[in-house]
Amino acid sequence: MADPRFYDNAGPLDLSRIGQLTGAKLLSGPEATQIWDVASLDRAAPRHLSFCDSPKFSGALKRSQASAVFVTAALAAHVPENVQALECARPSMAFAQVATALYPDAGAIWPDGRPPVMQIAPTARIGHDAVIAPGVFIGEDVEIGDRVVIGPGTVIGRGVRIGHDTQVGSGATISHALIGDRCIIHPGTRIGQDGFGFVNSPKGHFKIPQLGRVIIQDSVEVGANTAIDRGALGDTVIGEGTKIDNLVQIGHNTLIGRHCIIVSQVGISGSCEIEDFAVLGGQVGVADHLKIGKGAYVAGRTGVTSSLEGGRVYGGFPARPIEQWRREVAVVSRMAKKTRTKND
Repeated sequence: MADPRFYDNAGPLDLSRIGQLTGAKLLSGPEATQIWDVASLDRAAPRHLSFCDSPKFSGALKRSQASAVFVTAALAAHVPENVQALECARPSMAFAQVATALYPDAGAIWPDGRPPVMQIAPTARIGHDAVIAPGVFIGEDVEIGDRVVIGPGTVIGRGVRIGHDTQVGSGATISHALIGDRCIIHPGTRIGQDGFGFVNSPKGHFKIPQLGRVIIQDSVEVGANTAIDRGALGDTVIGEGTKIDNLVQIGHNTLIGRHCIIVSQVGISGSCEIEDFAVLGGQVGVADHLKIGKGAYVAGRTGVTSSLEGGRVYGGFPARPIEQWRREVAVVSRMAKKTRTKND
């Protein structure tokens, strides 16, 4: 369920209206059933709507507590009796349409898209000995801890929480986020903006509302001009003590563990999991929905295209144990040298 500190819900919608909106066919149960929110299959509760468009999620579908779910015709038989089935050709598109109807202003950092008339909203709560520089905008219901320092020109959206002794550099933007104690957020950092989520259609790319948050735990450092997208339905999480360099991109729903090191120009796609004490060298790229195990070390400019076990060092593209990669590079180098010698 979307956090009401950051999102205004325009519901409910009954299943009859949802059918009109999406073209989905209700297979069972009353049309008057009301839907108040959207959620993933595993997090859905009564009065929630979810979707399933792949057989690999049929187990989660059977266990879901949602009131209703969008499914393809092939998956309709897997819907449990307590869940109403809405059949359609593209469940993900239908789900995105309903999410947009329930949260039409999901991307706004001010209520109803209206900027504040005051630089610091009257409902914001500022801790003792906090320093707020000129040109800072702080939205409604923001909580700023004791001894926090916020640099000039920073924008903090509605509902954000920032813990004690945290420093935020100039020109940062923070929305849809909960930030812990003793963090350092360097200048120009972007935290909590939309994740990169779209559903393809013959008419173009339909935006999926991003209804999650960013959670940054204690003693995290985030480098200048780094971007951390908020989750789509869940949260993007940065674990305690993790240090992130400049110019890093962290995609939506990614979970980064405790005391990780992420060096400059790393790009992490959505829904990845980086376990505790992992190290990603400069310009590492990580494809979506992958896991990098505890204590793994990924050398600079490595391309991670499959999940990696913890406790090992990796390099190359695609990523493999660094000893193997070095041997392969050496063999190719010798072969190239022999070819040059022969041609000479």
